[in-house]
Amino acid sequence: MKHSKKGSRGPRLYFSHFQNRILCAFLLCTLIPIFIIGGISYAVSYNIAKDKILNASISADAQLHTQFDNRLQQVENIADTLQYNMYNLMQADAPMDTLAMLSEIRSNLSMFKTSFDPAYINIFLPDEHMASSESLYFFPVSKLSDFQIPKEVLENPGTSSVWFYQDLLSVPFLVNNSYHITNSVSCCRVLKHPGTDSIKYAYIIYLDASEFSSILQEIFHDNQITSYILTDNGKIVASNNPSLLSASLDEEKLDFLYNKGDSLKKRAHTNYHTTTLRNGWLQVTEIPDSYIMQNTHILIKSILLTILISLPLTILVVVLISKNLTRRIKTLSRAMETLQLDASDTNMKALVPQDRAPETFDEIDKLGITFEKMQHSLNDNLQSILELSLTEERLKYQLLQSQINPHFLYNTLEYINMEVYSNHNKNASMMIQNLADFMRIGLNFGGELISISKELAHVQAYVNIMNYRFSHKICFTSDIPKELLSYEILKIILQPLVENSIRHGFGLDNSSSYLDVPSIKIEVYRDDPW
Repeated sequence: MKHSKKGSRGPRLYFSHFQNRILCAFLLCTLIPIFIIGGISYAVSYNIAKDKILNASISADAQLHTQFDNRLQQVENIADTLQYNMYNLMQADAPMDTLAMLSEIRSNLSMFKTSFDPAYINIFLPDEHMASSESLYFFPVSKLSDFQIPKEVLENPGTSSVWFYQDLLSVPFLVNNSYHITNSVSCCRVLKHPGTDSIKYAYIIYLDASEFSSILQEIFHDNQITSYILTDNGKIVASNNPSLLSASLDEEKLDFLYNKGDSLKKRAHTNYHTTTLRNGWLQVTEIPDSYIMQNTHILIKSILLTILISLPLTILVVVLISKNLTRRIKTLSRAMETLQLDASDTNMKALVPQDRAPETFDEIDKLGITFEKMQHSLNDNLQSILELSLTEERLKYQLLQSQINPHFLYNTLEYINMEVYSNHNKNASMMIQNLADFMRIGLNFGGELISISKELAHVQAYVNIMNYRFSHKICFTSDIPKELLSYEILKIILQPLVENSIRHGFGLDNSSSYLDVPSIKIEVYRDDPW
């Protein structure tokens, strides 16, 4: 348990130091942007590389599309020429005219072979036609089934071409010098009698499918990019990958490729670019994400290398900056921890810049100056406190003296009283006695409160003194219930009222005399009895 507590306190203890906090803050503020910028750079660069790769593939597809369409158009042109020749052949009645047309067709076929290099051309004539048994270019219509012609081609005759793919087609030796079995792309036209629905004639133009594969392999020599020509029934006619030749796609993928039209689309982790050829087939190029990632490895390595190089430099700069910042803060903290009153100014020189102008001071410099001023202020306050303490002691001494002096005065007055009394001067003795009572009550009872009886004695002493001074008799009376004589009131609160009454109420001063005998009465009662 102790070990776990110590382990849990480790990070707290580490981050309790300001330098470690500011170091971590600097590292976070520098490393996080570096990794964010690196991530953004990679994402942006990856998208740029991806766009370039896709655009390059699309551009290559566009060139291939033009090349393939031109080749298919050549075959369509051959088919159009044969359509005209077959029409003339069927219209010939005389044997000589038929022979002339057959000779012209053979010449055209040789010219087509030389100029456009088709793999083979088959012409199917009615079985009774004189050239149907030639078995080089001309074959009887009854032999159509021997050439693997799809049933849907025969069911949809017309002057428009129908394209289909044939596996392992064997062509006659005299026409094909290499005499090899090949996969062929075939263009067929079938013409039927309107009334009987029997085949009048037909012809098929074959292209070696390997020529399309050769073009695809030349453009997309990297096998990671797969490009192929796809028939409408899902058969791969040509491809840069030989293992895909004659393969069939599943219906889901076939629908995905055909339904989206000519566009760039994505399925799973593969990008597909499709374009439609003039015969209705699709030219498809597959670009997997792994290929794009592989082409961005150099970019990733460059970004990682940049981060690995900049990271130590950044950490070094951050450490140096944090040390420079915390050095002065440590000095200030140490000065505060060892703060002593009445310290000398030599201890504060490290906190206050000595060689810089005040306008260049930063917050830490100003904090050091403030601390220096605070210490000066504390020293000044300490001096003021010491002086006030001395003053307080003096006042206490003076107060003690002031408490002693009245006793001296009372004793002196008592002595005078004794001397006067011994000389039988009774009035002077009474006056001195009243003066002593007056001063004793006014000065010697300490607190602020005094009983009503003592306050009344104080007033009576004052009135007696005034009567002795002016040789008159002031009529002074009081009406105070006995139970109230012990109540306390503020000291010397009645005597000033009586004095003002005598001096101002009756116009009495030091030189005047009474016109009328003043009469003063003090009444005390409780306004709200308990």
